[in-house]
Amino acid sequence: MKSQFKIKKMSNGPFAIAFDSNEKVVFIENACPGDEVMAEVYDERKDFSYANLAEIVSPSELRDSDPPCKIHKICGSCQWQHISYSEQLKFKKQNLQEMIIHSKLDTSMMTQGIEDFIGMDEPWHFRNKITYPVKTVKSTGRLQAGYFKRNSNELINVKFCPIQYDVFDEIMERAKDLCSEQAVTDQALRHILIRSNVDKTELLLCFIVRKELFIRAQKHAITRVLEQLASEFKQIKTVTINFNDGSTNVILGDETHTIKGSGMILESFGDLKLKISTTSFFQVNTSQFLKIIDLIKDHVSRSELPKRVLDLYCGIGTISLSLAKSIPGLKIIGVEEVSSAIENARLNAKINSIEHAEFVCITAEEFFAQAGFGRTNFAHAENSGQVNPAQTKMLTDLDLDCVIVNPPRKGCTNSVLEAIATSSVRELIYVSCNPTTLIRDIKFLEKHGYALRSIKGIDMFPHSYHFETLAIIAKK
Repeated sequence: MKSQFKIKKMSNGPFAIAFDSNEKVVFIENACPGDEVMAEVYDERKDFSYANLAEIVSPSELRDSDPPCKIHKICGSCQWQHISYSEQLKFKKQNLQEMIIHSKLDTSMMTQGIEDFIGMDEPWHFRNKITYPVKTVKSTGRLQAGYFKRNSNELINVKFCPIQYDVFDEIMERAKDLCSEQAVTDQALRHILIRSNVDKTELLLCFIVRKELFIRAQKHAITRVLEQLASEFKQIKTVTINFNDGSTNVILGDETHTIKGSGMILESFGDLKLKISTTSFFQVNTSQFLKIIDLIKDHVSRSELPKRVLDLYCGIGTISLSLAKSIPGLKIIGVEEVSSAIENARLNAKINSIEHAEFVCITAEEFFAQAGFGRTNFAHAENSGQVNPAQTKMLTDLDLDCVIVNPPRKGCTNSVLEAIATSSVRELIYVSCNPTTLIRDIKFLEKHGYALRSIKGIDMFPHSYHFETLAIIAKK
């Protein structure tokens, strides 16, 4: 049965929030605060319910009256595109504020509250990388590619996406045409990946395939498609094939073959030149990532702490090298467990003539174990014979004062946080794409004498509920 609801606020997710006659929370997608809507509850639980939007009785003035994407209501990428961008920023700020209040974080060291979210002047066509899953339509043999429908495994064939570089649409449509002509199917082809530098002069194209089926049945057809695309689109400077036979949700496999170019594109990032490969992690929103880097550089340069910095989960060295390039005398070590990323970081250091940044291929847990921090890890490393005396001296000589972490969505492990807390680290700069795990990790550090000093929100992902957060956590 349909009921009428007044939308009150946005959740930290795709849903808007209303309340039923019993003041129980009702989550409704594609609604906007201020809307009067008709919705039908489909999942009722003890403390909350989910309802499907049936009709907008009276639209909110906060709505975007004409979103550019006509499939945004079902696509899993942009959950908030129906809300005007300026209001999206306000809702994200509000959500972060409420999460901090409800978690009861120690804010005694904060000199000011959460500042306005750092948004974009032009929040469209910002995404520098896409990875589309594919499927073959059995009745026609036509290849489709796009995003999954929300909360399902149903693929939406995307022809136009206003949040990504516009050249991607044209290349992707031609790729689908050529694959269909060459009878390339989803039996061998799993995903199509395209990434670009910021001025769109260099693009990388990768087909992610099942190795056995590729070699046995579709090697020549896929190679012809890739060669034709590179011939038609001159900005495609390098072409690769990535092999992934796994049955998990992990998109990229460990083996990548280059069939055209160097396997990398050259990105101009602030005052750096960065080589980026197929498997490199690089933020999808270049201009907003630069703003985060500038905030970190400004803080480190003004800090009274010694200029010795540890960069955990450093990837291809973007943060490390940005700091080393702009702050004279800085000593920095980047730590990353993915060997290809470390190779990339060392290459980028060489390209930029940076000699005072070192990169270590090791997990964050093993790093601290070898440095002698973290009781559990260090004992394990000693017992397993993993301690490298020369590297241990290098790490302990670093004298950990400031650590930068930019972990995946799951955040840091307790062992890493414990190691930081039992070392000499006085300050932690935490870059997070998941405020939930960020707050969890701050709560852990509070037990060891740390507290939140400042926190900023950066809108890395306009039109979705996701955002990036930069927090400074300091020893009391």
